[in-house]
Amino acid sequence: MMVITGIGYSIIICTILYGIYTDIKFRKIYNSVPLIIIAVSLFLNVFSDINVSYVSASLILIVGFVLSVFNIWGAGDAKLCFALSLSIPGVNLPAFLLLTSVIGGVMAILMLITPRLYGKYKTLPYGIAIGCGYFMNLLTF
Repeated sequence: MMVITGIGYSIIICTILYGIYTDIKFRKIYNSVPLIIIAVSLFLNVFSDINVSYVSASLILIVGFVLSVFNIWGAGDAKLCFALSLSIPGVNLPAFLLLTSVIGGVMAILMLITPRLYGKYKTLPYGIAIGCGYFMNLLTF
């Protein structure tokens, strides 16, 4: 059982790293990234005892969709956040969202005060914040 869980989370971590790479390089998180994470997360939910909150995950998807419609948040970021929420125990979900928000805020401040980056990019590769928030949260469960 532990081997299956370890392999599943290893696949999720590698997929997140690929998503972060594409978000930095192309400012895009391809649909294959959240799809792989969703598939592995559902597999983990069947074969392990993670108590995922599907209601909270659905709420993340809905809020993410609304924010992407108004161009506040990227659609790929919303899908990535939703997909990762399916592999996090429900009690750890608020910490994941808080960590992601704090890291994203620090990134935004750094982009504003770094002269080399200021004005060069109109968007923030938020996949970095989502991935780092997930990695930090992963250490707690």
